[in-house]
Amino acid sequence: MNSLKAGSISRNLVLLVVAAVLPALVILLYSGVEHRRLSIDSAQQDVLLLTRSMAESQKDMTGAARQILSTLSLLPAIREGNMEMSEKILEAVFEQNPDFQNITLTDPQGRVLISGGAYTPANLSDRKHFQEALAEERFAAGEYIITRVGDNRPAFAFAHPVMDRDGQPWAVLTAAVSLSRFAHFHEASNLPDRSFLAITDHQGIRLFFYPPMPETNPVGRPIISHSWETARGAEEPAVFFGQGSDGMHRIFAVKPVRLVADEKPYIYLWASIPESHVLGPANAVMLRNLLLLVLATAISIAVACFLGRKNLVGPITGLVNLTRRFADGQLDARLTSAGTQMPTEIATLTRAFHDMASKLEASGQVLRENEARFRLLMNSLDALVYVADMETYEILFINETGKQIFGDITGKLCWQSLQKNQQGPCDFCTNQYLLDENGQPAGIYHWEMENTLTGQWFDIRDRAIKWVDGRVVRLEVATDITSRKQAENRLAEETQRLEVTLKSIGDGVISTNTESRVTLINQAAESITGWSSQEAVGLPLSEVFTLVEEGSGEPCQNPVERVLATGGIVELERQAILRSRDGREINVADSAAPIKDLSGEIIGVVMVFRDITQQLRTDQELVKIKKLESIGALAGGLAHDFNNILTAIRGNIELSLLDSQLPDNTRYLLQEAVKACQRAQELTRQLLTFAKGGQPIRQAASLAEVIRDSADFVLRGSKTACRYLIPDDLWLVDIDKGQISQVVQNLILNASEAMPEGGVIEVACDNILAAETGEVALPGRGDYVKMSVKDHGVGIPANALDRIFDPYFSTKKLGSGLGLAICHSIVSKHDGRITVRSTPGSGTTFEVYLPVSTQAAADVEKPRETEAGAEKARILVMDDEEMIRQVSRAVLGRLGHQVLLAEDGDAAVRIYREAMAQEAPIDLMIMDLTIPGGKGGKETIKEILALDPAAKVVVASGYSHDPIMANYADYGFSAALAKPFDLRELTRVVNRLLG
Repeated sequence: MNSLKAGSISRNLVLLVVAAVLPALVILLYSGVEHRRLSIDSAQQDVLLLTRSMAESQKDMTGAARQILSTLSLLPAIREGNMEMSEKILEAVFEQNPDFQNITLTDPQGRVLISGGAYTPANLSDRKHFQEALAEERFAAGEYIITRVGDNRPAFAFAHPVMDRDGQPWAVLTAAVSLSRFAHFHEASNLPDRSFLAITDHQGIRLFFYPPMPETNPVGRPIISHSWETARGAEEPAVFFGQGSDGMHRIFAVKPVRLVADEKPYIYLWASIPESHVLGPANAVMLRNLLLLVLATAISIAVACFLGRKNLVGPITGLVNLTRRFADGQLDARLTSAGTQMPTEIATLTRAFHDMASKLEASGQVLRENEARFRLLMNSLDALVYVADMETYEILFINETGKQIFGDITGKLCWQSLQKNQQGPCDFCTNQYLLDENGQPAGIYHWEMENTLTGQWFDIRDRAIKWVDGRVVRLEVATDITSRKQAENRLAEETQRLEVTLKSIGDGVISTNTESRVTLINQAAESITGWSSQEAVGLPLSEVFTLVEEGSGEPCQNPVERVLATGGIVELERQAILRSRDGREINVADSAAPIKDLSGEIIGVVMVFRDITQQLRTDQELVKIKKLESIGALAGGLAHDFNNILTAIRGNIELSLLDSQLPDNTRYLLQEAVKACQRAQELTRQLLTFAKGGQPIRQAASLAEVIRDSADFVLRGSKTACRYLIPDDLWLVDIDKGQISQVVQNLILNASEAMPEGGVIEVACDNILAAETGEVALPGRGDYVKMSVKDHGVGIPANALDRIFDPYFSTKKLGSGLGLAICHSIVSKHDGRITVRSTPGSGTTFEVYLPVSTQAAADVEKPRETEAGAEKARILVMDDEEMIRQVSRAVLGRLGHQVLLAEDGDAAVRIYREAMAQEAPIDLMIMDLTIPGGKGGKETIKEILALDPAAKVVVASGYSHDPIMANYADYGFSAALAKPFDLRELTRVVNRLLG
């Protein structure tokens, strides 16, 4: 019976021990599982935070590339294909962006035109970013590539189309960016061994892997298939477990990044840590606790069995001793009574004591485990956590992360241990913000600061809490944001480099927000508008950039408003005038384009413009010159034919005047006809000024002499006089004196006619250096001499100023309309420029610019006429006009010469050859320079001189200003006759050559 009781006591004690152990086992297993879960959650948050940080950096990099390429695509030098200027711009951008491996301008076929860095001939037509940018006409991202331009290294590429003025892509800007910048995330994050960071493109090809593992994770190769399938299906950042390419079980975090929200990701950012690093510590703790529990259970059972076998020897003493041991804290003590049986009441009481001790021990274990769990959580945070007394500033607790940074500073003062060079509590201490007016906790205070001791930046959250002893303390949680601050600083540097780039651009650039207020203005825009950057930023664009229509002066629509309304690039539809701050009116050409964020929303507008005032003036001058050239071609042909007719008419009339039997009345009429021919000859000379090839025969001369001789001749006998303002040191000019004299005479005559009651014409000359030409569009870049002719007459109406140089346009009833047109043509052929200013009722001023001569004044030898007659000779006349041939025969025959006739060069060569063969040589030839449809004088002289090097040949032409006429000896001719020539001039030339 006693044995049964003993057995019952032992059995019950064993059951009690087992029952006591089961809750502990459950709690132990639960805490182990919870520890594993928390470790996994912490690791997942770590890798997710890391991928998000990498994503933000990638977005910054993409945004910077987008901003640079989109801005470059708007520059006129790049849009208009100015390769020299474009190459300089790309080189400047490449030098200011060290992350760029190259930056190129590529034609639509993929051929690289220019490069910002080292140039390598290459074709990029097979590149994804190139194809998408050209097809979709927007910014595009690429895939894994080995760069073909510059260093052949792995990179990630972007592209942006360049539109021409018709909105069609004519080229593509590309930039290859190195991904090595992401390596610093690995060092900054303190990842465990065998962890890595990686970047893959939209096909799962590794773009970047750090630290490098070329054997198992080579760059340029696809990642393991099951990881890529998981990542490709993730719309948002995802975390998953799996086996890596190196065979290790890992925790992976992947973050897809998109250029536009609804499009597929163009890049994936990865972070991974070994699974063993996360679960190993938790598994070890749980295994240790299980072993301890098993050991404790075994001991408890042994004690229970031993007590069960005990008799009731000293049960009371045992219980007393047991209570004393309990009082001493020995909760694991048990009552033993060897050799005796314990009564049921004592056994019940003993069990009660044992139960109490077991429960106390279990509670203590739970408390210790909770404390351990709390410390584990605090020490697992990747943030500094500490608690400080708000009155004494004593640090009561600091977690493991804080100890790694500052050491174990528990018990020390916070302002001495956490900061540098503090003589007392910090001026920036947040205690004052953490309590309300009643001294109770007031909530969280959020701030950022750079630690004075370590130089790290922290994102800080402070709050007041009650400590375990009831006092109010400050709890601070500080997260290291040094990497983010460094990224922000790099972004600021990128912004500064962009501003430097904009300042170096010759075109004006202004950017605005969506409210049309100026946010940026570069140096060129400051110069054109007259507004400084400090004054313009924040003002409405309409106040800084005021556009009006040319002519009407009506305000033009704000380009920014048009961009915001259409969402696309806009350009000025017509010529516009910019009214600058200082009152200047400037012709400008501009274009404006929207600035979009990564989601495609318009966040502002950028406008690029340039001053085209000088360009428009040059274009207007070119139009005038082309108009005169087209009329000149017609005038030359008419003058040539007219001169042939005049030659025949005048020759026949002069032959008739040689008849001594003519009645006086008939002789008078014929003499009047000769005068009419002379006036017609003067008209053809004016028309020949327009003739194609009628270049002036120039020599160094004094413009002052030409001006005085010409002006005095025109004004002789009139009521008008000239006042000359000509310096003694006036430079020489290379001019055709006859032509420039004609210009001076026309200008003086016009000025005199503008003052019918008489007056003074002011004629002035000045030496003009190249740097002083101002806004006058001159064809050359050297020095000039300026002549101005100013009258005080009726002036020219404003609506006629643009036409006064047109042929046959005149404001005078009796004017021919050729005077100023001839002046314009002569000055243009002298590489000069003529301009006019006039105010109706106040007078007109003409200004003529002529380039300075580089030679000394030439002494012109006057031709000597040969008055003596010549011996009778055989003369061959070649001309395509029958009447010219007959008149020449009659005139020369009257002088006693034998005359042979030829209608073209072939006939002339044949006759000359036959004459030589018959030993009756030709003594003199007179040949027409131009034979329509046949061989003229220029070609024929070569064959004649080949037959007879001593041949005497006279060239005749209605194109008196042809270069051959001016330099006849250079072509083998002996003399030149300008049609229409009179009898005396022909006689003089023939006598001189035959005398």
